[in-house]
This record gives sequence, structure tokens and C-alpha cells, in this order.
Amino acid sequence: MNRWKRLAPVTAVVASAALLLSGCGGSDAAADRSELVVWMMGEGSEAQTTFLDGVEAEFRQLHPETDVVVQYLPWLEAPKKFQAALAGGAGPDVTELGNTETQGWAAQGALANLTERFGAWDEGQDILPDLVRNAQLDGEQYGIPWYAGVRGIYYRTDWFAEAGVAEPPKTWADLVAAAKAVQAKKPDTYGIALPGNSELPFYSFLWAAGAQIATKEGDTWTSGYRTPAARQAVKFWTDLVTVHKVAPPAAAGWNEIDARTQFATGKAAMAFAGSWQQGAITKDNPEIEQVWGTFPIPGLDGEPAPVFAGGSDLALWEDSERKDLAWDYLTVLLSKKNDAAFAESLGFFPVYRDLVGGDRYTNDKIMTSFATAMRNTRLTPLTPKWVEISRTRTVTQAMNSSVIKGQKTVEEATADAAAEMESILNAR
Repeated sequence: MNRWKRLAPVTAVVASAALLLSGCGGSDAAADRSELVVWMMGEGSEAQTTFLDGVEAEFRQLHPETDVVVQYLPWLEAPKKFQAALAGGAGPDVTELGNTETQGWAAQGALANLTERFGAWDEGQDILPDLVRNAQLDGEQYGIPWYAGVRGIYYRTDWFAEAGVAEPPKTWADLVAAAKAVQAKKPDTYGIALPGNSELPFYSFLWAAGAQIATKEGDTWTSGYRTPAARQAVKFWTDLVTVHKVAPPAAAGWNEIDARTQFATGKAAMAFAGSWQQGAITKDNPEIEQVWGTFPIPGLDGEPAPVFAGGSDLALWEDSERKDLAWDYLTVLLSKKNDAAFAESLGFFPVYRDLVGGDRYTNDKIMTSFATAMRNTRLTPLTPKWVEISRTRTVTQAMNSSVIKGQKTVEEATADAAAEMESILNAR
């Protein structure tokens, strides 16, 4: 293992000059070094670091003179790091990025076109088609899906039993009834930890109601938030706080980490969270594994709601001087064997069709619900402008929070959000 592997996460926009010179866009001396710079998102857990050490060992069998330099970037700081790399010409060779962001960075010229390489890679042909398409811009491949994740609802099985709730909710009405029943039995808790300031769990209710986020006809985008179905979804989501009172007013500002923490620390009977949150929940409460379960986000008709197909892509930086080496590293990292191992160790799903099917997760009391959800996934609008709507302007989050806080009616909030979304998507 090389000496850089245990570096703390990169939290500054510009890291040390010596390390950045080992990336792309540096001097001729940097190009002569046998180093491959890899940016990974997050804090660098022990499980992830151990996994990447194994990938490096496998890669070095092909390229024994090449040292892999891994840097971890906190998710919220990654956009600044990317922009600085674009401006200063000091980026990585390989980078992870959220799968809603690939198109945006590709449109800015940050990422290498991988269409030819991907087309010639046999294993890549088995990757789930929707995830592959999500990493394209104008039909060209700029990212390769790495892992997939979906959201569901964690719940306290013991609290449900005490409240006389016999089975997990299957409809919106069931969800409210279960939350109220548990809250009545345990008045010092909330029925559900609602991430009111997060967009992705909300989209399940939007899609279940029959609405779309946005659709494109010709060159014009139209927001789905103008529809009665969208207003129905917003009303249900916000009514959990304002009408049913099974989530607190503070939920208007909660993200998914806040909601997860409320559940883990015994303040809520249910929480929206991803399969990958298992480790964080048990870290906060090691005993909770004895009394928890999961179920898919309910739809209106008793069938699970559609869920957002989240996860990460891997890409090559356009200015990298080591694209051949970088591609070899990427295909080692993305082999079916390694993809399955990584997904299992962190509670994600692999991206290959043959690895997510069958009864692989049937007997796992947490993963089985998420595996069910994986059969009905949706994507956010395929446009490089989505990053601005989702992360920069937080249009959906602001819409829902404004209703919960009493600042706008559902009608006002959805109309304003639709107008803002369309102004961004249709800007020339």
C-alpha cells in the first residue's frame, strides 16, 4: 500500500502542489511519474479503503510500476474541487461522481469521451441499460456506472408490534395510519423522520401519483410540477408535518442524514433512507439490528412506488495524460467480481443485470425490500442543466420546505418551482 493511501479527505479547493502535480495537466516531470490519481467521494471508510487497496494490488499485476494515489473528497465540497481543476488544469486521472452529475460535468468539458472504450469492453455490455444511458451526453458515453442504490423506509418492528400494526404499510393511507398508531403508543417519539429538505425520497411520491419531474418535447422542457398529480404528491409529503403531525416542523430542514439519525437514536419509528445507510445507523445504535426492518416506499394502489436509481459513476478526466492506464484501472475496479464485493460491503447494489436478479437478497431482512425497489426505478431528467436545478438552486427542496414552513400554499409553491425549473432548462 502506498504512503498516500491514508491521507485525510481533501477538504480544501486546492490540495498540496506536490500531490496535484501527480495528476493531469502538470509538468513533463509529472507525466513521467508512475502515479495514477484517483478521486473518490466521501470520507474514506475503512471498508472502502480496504477494498481499494485490493483493487490497487490487482491493478499493479498489470502495471507494477504504477502507484495509485487515492484522494477522498467530501460530497459537498466536490463541485468546488472540480471547478478548481477545470480552471487550473490539475485534475485526477480517474474520478467518482454522483450519477446525476455526469452529464453536467461532461458538458463543461471535464470528462473524457469513453464511447469507443466502453463499446469494446465485454463486461460493460451487461451493465443495467438505464444506468448506462444516464451517464451519456448527446448519445456519447462519459461515465461508467459503478454502484447503484435505492431508497426505502426503515422501521422499528418492536414498536409496530406494540402499536398493533401487523404489517408494513403498502399504501399512502397505511403509512399515515402506522405513523399515527406508533406515535399514539409512544408520544415522546415521531411516527416518521421525514427528510423534508431532500428531493430524492419525495420523487417516489411524485411518480406514484402519476406526475413527472419534467418532460421535453422538441427543444422545450415542461415541468411536471404544474399538474394536479404533482400537487397531490406535494400535499401528501408536506401534510405529514402540517396536517397529520407525524413528523416535526423541524423536518422542513432535515436531510437524509438527519432523518437517519432520528431513527437510529430512537426518536422516530420510521425513516426514509438508502440501503447503504445500514452501517451509519448501527454505528449510532448497535442494538437496533435486533429490532429493525425495511419496506419499499408505498404507492397509492398498494404496489411499491417507483424509486430513483441513485449511485455513482466513474469517469476519466479529459486532461489526463494517462488515459490508457486510467482505463485499465477503471475496468479492474469495475470487474463483476470487484463490483459485487464493493456493493455488498457497503450495502449497495452491483450494476450488472445478472448480479441484481434472482434470489440473492431474498433472505436478507434489510436488503430484500431494496431489491424489490430496484425492479422499478426512474431517473431524473437527462440534461446537463440538472445539476443547477438539483444542487445549486435546490428547486424541489425549496418548494417542499416552503409549504412545510407555511410560507407558501401547495399551489403557489408548485407554480413557482415549475417556473424556476423551466427557466433553467430552457435557457439558451
